[in-house]
Amino acid sequence: MDPIITAENLTKIYRMKNVKMTALDQASIAVYPGEVCAIVGTSGSGKSTLLSLLAGLERPTSGKVFIKGKPIHRMNEKQLVAFRLNHIGFVFQAFNLFPVLTAWENAAFGLACRGEPRPLQYRKAKRLLGRMGLQDHLNHKPIELSGGQQQRVSIARAVLPKPDIIFADEPTGNLDSHTSQQIMDMLLELVRDNGATLVFVTHDLEKAQQADRIIHITDGKTELQGR
Repeated sequence: MDPIITAENLTKIYRMKNVKMTALDQASIAVYPGEVCAIVGTSGSGKSTLLSLLAGLERPTSGKVFIKGKPIHRMNEKQLVAFRLNHIGFVFQAFNLFPVLTAWENAAFGLACRGEPRPLQYRKAKRLLGRMGLQDHLNHKPIELSGGQQQRVSIARAVLPKPDIIFADEPTGNLDSHTSQQIMDMLLELVRDNGATLVFVTHDLEKAQQADRIIHITDGKTELQGR
């Protein structure tokens, strides 16, 4: 089976005035279809940078990223937006919901961008959010939701278009331990139900153990691709 994600010698250097900071240093990984993969490292190790490069949210200073055989590193912004819309979902640690939209409108945002009719968007969002225990919060704005509820909406937004790959950056990092485990279990269940590939970043080794495979990263270098 060919990898669905391949990264080759990824390097990311940030320049601030006369200072250069290497956030990622020749990192290479391969992720296979349907795999749940955890990227583990301490704060500042480069794990979130790696995730952003894999998802096409940032461009590498050097190196290559291929998703489904497509060269993400060569795409312009318009091509990247179209590719992400059709193949990628992203769950952010800070939720990144639109404050003026309701829970169901936030969840259905990817469907709206695809041009699906609004009534169909609502039915799909209502069904998924109901499964996630948010049936009484469909018309609530993010400010009216708890952190755990906001993250459920964020996960619904990533999952609802049924992308091939979901990237999640510390998806439980802003939550208490009990809610954190609930959200992680829910994310894994939805991803596996859809047959999607999940790559998530965490500093929590207990959460990482729920993955099929763990990639450790230290000082911008990938070290061990396994448990």
